[in-house]
Amino acid sequence: MGSLFSALNSASSALTAFERAVDVTQENVANANTPGYAAQDPTIEALQFGPNGLSGGVVEETQDSRNPQADAAVQQQLSLVGQFQQLQTSLQPLETVFDVSSSSPIPSALTQLFQSFSQWSSQPSSADYQTAVIDAAQQTASAFQQAAAQLASIQNSNAQDIQSAVAQINQDATEVQAYNVAMMHTGAPDAGLSAKLESSLENLSNYANVQLLPGVGGTVTVLLGGQTPLVIGDQVDALKVEPAAAAESGAPNIAILDSNGNDVTSQVTSGSLSALLNVQNTVLPSLAGGGQQAGALNTLAQSVADTVNNLLEQGSTTSTQPYQAGTPLFTYTANQATGVAASLAVNPAITPSQLAAVQTGPPLVSNGVALQLAALDNAPQGALNGQSFTQYFATLVSQVGNAAGNAATSATAQQQVLTQAQTLQQQLSGVSLDDEAVQLVQLQSAYQAASKVVTIVDQMTQDLMNMVPA
Repeated sequence: MGSLFSALNSASSALTAFERAVDVTQENVANANTPGYAAQDPTIEALQFGPNGLSGGVVEETQDSRNPQADAAVQQQLSLVGQFQQLQTSLQPLETVFDVSSSSPIPSALTQLFQSFSQWSSQPSSADYQTAVIDAAQQTASAFQQAAAQLASIQNSNAQDIQSAVAQINQDATEVQAYNVAMMHTGAPDAGLSAKLESSLENLSNYANVQLLPGVGGTVTVLLGGQTPLVIGDQVDALKVEPAAAAESGAPNIAILDSNGNDVTSQVTSGSLSALLNVQNTVLPSLAGGGQQAGALNTLAQSVADTVNNLLEQGSTTSTQPYQAGTPLFTYTANQATGVAASLAVNPAITPSQLAAVQTGPPLVSNGVALQLAALDNAPQGALNGQSFTQYFATLVSQVGNAAGNAATSATAQQQVLTQAQTLQQQLSGVSLDDEAVQLVQLQSAYQAASKVVTIVDQMTQDLMNMVPA
């Protein structure tokens, strides 16, 4: 009877093990599409028989198939994809401002301005042509004002995106903290918690470059840039966004601070936050100005205004003495280099008759200044690195276009690398419905076999009981 009970005990443990293995398989199938979920592998192990013959049987132990190296590779590629995709998105509005098409405001206005100078040079005393010059100058000023307003709007929008990105990073860090707290209380592996952790880490990686380190009791530590703690145990060290002081030499427009107020901007080297900071602190100041940079748009606007004004002030409105000096055509805020384009305007005091077309010489040329102004279209300007106005603007267009094109190319290439990393991750840790179906059939067959053993042992026990005399 002892041997029969031992066999019954072994069969019973087998039934329990196979039942638990079936539950694990069903859980895998149910979570096949759950973000971050790694397949759980049910393993059936035999127990050793003891000397008395009453031990033995089988047990089920669940193994987590998660591969930390594959997960880390996916997180790294997500950071790079997030960086280039965000850079591509952030640069697109700039391509609208810096456009060389015929409908682009600045090139169109400059062309109209130089054409008006050319027409005026043919009849310097014509009130109609003089008025046309002032009208063209007004269009030029408006074009620069519009571009400056667009850049300011892009700056504000980009700054808001940085705030949103940091808020999302802090939220993801809080979710990692919740995982750590749960692990501190339970201490036991949990596939559901592990899936949530991986999902949070992948979301976090899309925004910034982070490093994951194993902690005590199954907890994890998350570092920004491998240096700044975001999560340690049950503590979250939230990041903050702070505009840099405008008077501070070399300071970026926006800085990222850790929970202690230390500037960690330089540690954000990938992810969408990195792209946003690059646009806000480098690209936009080079165009619109900021910190110690006047900005290319302001440089162009000031060069146009100063060059035109200087020629007009050197000329005369009369061809006879006493010569009447010309009046400046443009005005702008001279004490703020970053505000030239936004403040560029036609001199409100000028009248058509105050436009000085006469070059006093010697020799005197009645339309000399007007001819010089008309020739500015292709004239190299020292303030613009030896380029003409239109060439300088075309250079800006090329710089913005190339940057956007490179970002798009890099985003496409990096997406392919990410897809490869995710494929490998799926192969190592993902759920294969085909494999789970095969395993389920095997487990059901094993369960039925163990049930058959129980039935046979029960029948043998009954037979033995019946053989015992009453």
